[in-house]
Amino acid sequence: MAAETSLINALIPAITLLGFGASAALASKALKISPIVGYLIAGILLGPGVLNLIANGSTTHLLAELGVVLLLFDIGMHVSLRELKESWRDLTRLAPAHLLLTGLTFAAVLYALDVAWPIALAVGLSLGLSSTAVVARILKEREQAGCPIGRTATHVLIFQDIAAIFLMIFATSLGGQDHESTGLASVVMEAIGSETSLPLAATLGLSLVQTLIAFVVALLVGKFVITPVFRALLNARNTEAVTAFSLLLVLSAACATMALGLTITLGAFLAGLAVSGTPFRHQVQLDMEPFRGLLLSFFFMSIGIGLDLAGLVAHFPLVIAAALLILIVKTGLGYLAARISGWSVPGAAHLSTLLAQGSEFTLVILSIGAIVSDLPTTMMSAIIAAVALSLAFAPFWADIGVRLSLRLAERRKISTDGADLSTRTGDRPTLVIGMTSAGRLAIDALIDHDLPYIAIDHDADRFLAAISDGYQVSFGDTSNFKLFDAVGATHARAVVLGDPRYDVSVKFTSAVDRRPLDLMRFAALKSSEDVARFDAIGVKSHLIVAEPKGLEMVTDMLGTLGIDAEHVATWLTRQHDIHTIGEGSDTPQEPADSDTAEEAA
Repeated sequence: MAAETSLINALIPAITLLGFGASAALASKALKISPIVGYLIAGILLGPGVLNLIANGSTTHLLAELGVVLLLFDIGMHVSLRELKESWRDLTRLAPAHLLLTGLTFAAVLYALDVAWPIALAVGLSLGLSSTAVVARILKEREQAGCPIGRTATHVLIFQDIAAIFLMIFATSLGGQDHESTGLASVVMEAIGSETSLPLAATLGLSLVQTLIAFVVALLVGKFVITPVFRALLNARNTEAVTAFSLLLVLSAACATMALGLTITLGAFLAGLAVSGTPFRHQVQLDMEPFRGLLLSFFFMSIGIGLDLAGLVAHFPLVIAAALLILIVKTGLGYLAARISGWSVPGAAHLSTLLAQGSEFTLVILSIGAIVSDLPTTMMSAIIAAVALSLAFAPFWADIGVRLSLRLAERRKISTDGADLSTRTGDRPTLVIGMTSAGRLAIDALIDHDLPYIAIDHDADRFLAAISDGYQVSFGDTSNFKLFDAVGATHARAVVLGDPRYDVSVKFTSAVDRRPLDLMRFAALKSSEDVARFDAIGVKSHLIVAEPKGLEMVTDMLGTLGIDAEHVATWLTRQHDIHTIGEGSDTPQEPADSDTAEEAA
């Protein structure tokens, strides 16, 4: 009987968390706010300050730890060598400038509030991070993942994910009132016989060394251990074994780093990083999604349970002010970093508001022992609440950024004569007429393959939206053929009719026939009748069938421009990832062979 009572007492917290978590998820979706905010509110309701239904006991703590373990595992899987190669410019300029400007500013504010400098530095840099989950969702909803704004935001988030490894190692190595320094720092202290903590510069340097070692080890394990095991499991046609091995991998890595005196979350992140370098990461993401979503809700609810509600209520205006401070400071400094990195005024405004919110990583950093012991409880609760509010405000703040960037783009509207085109005219560029979905997709493909392009549009709304999203495009009447001379169409290799107007295309065909131009023209059309009409005037037409719109046309365009079939196949796989991963598909898909070759290289 005593055993049954003990079991019931252990299950009640899990049942309570499940019930409130499901309710919070439904309410968040109905209110169109971040689920993270809903889970934090559910935790506050469960905690001692309101209903007092649950305490942060062993069961709750275990479930919360497992949730953040799977969060870090999932984030680690989104970091790949291919992305690092393709985003090198953003990773070496914009991303570090953004993190250092924002993070060091917040660290200085915390230091001014009498927080010890090492703790202020760790927490401040974590506040400089942005939310991968929130930004990815915003980009997905607006179909901006493939445009320049979306690409750069993704590159910045990848850099921040890698920086988070450093932050977790650094925060763990700090020690605290009740915590000894751990990891490489403790080994060095023992070797030199020091009983006091290392200087801050030495701790930072050792943390950086550990980060690099961890990164290299994770990639080697992924290539030489994980890939062969996954291949063997898939050859055995045992999908349950794949899921079981994925769970074994993440939990084993978490336990290993914990045994080394580092955080359990660091091991999970490194396990995800190891999987990211294999061609099986998409399958693993799909397998882990149900576990991650469920257990992650427990982590955020446990954070809410531990909040000092009385202190938050007493200082609620200050919490609101702190949330707005996070958004405003990160917007201003993010704008400065973007401008330094060469972004236009509208694009910098759009990008800075998109990345202005706080991050889930801040909550993870705040749960590390040294931070918990050294940061005042009231300040800890205020920071958590401010980060949560910034996550809730993030979509609205990003909307403000879009409207602001559109207004700035309208003020700086580019005329036909002046062109911003010299940077893209290069050796025989591709001319894209019309910034429709198909036109944008063509430009995304050209950028991916380092091919120059010239873009023009006559539609003011499309033009302004494209400028806001980071594309380089000129405004002008596309039915005026003097415009094509002005933008250098006589030197173009091909023309993409993003806005395929038949009457203009007929005139354009006549103009091409009268001149010594060798222009291949491409169009994506909605009906078979339009395909027949455009084919008759020499346009290579494609019926829109797949998503994203114009995929068939762009594939043909890349082949015509001399891109080999393997690279085209890899690009197609990436488009599939952008437009399907995260949509909740219940049907796992096997990776394409080309993607396998690229990822395993």
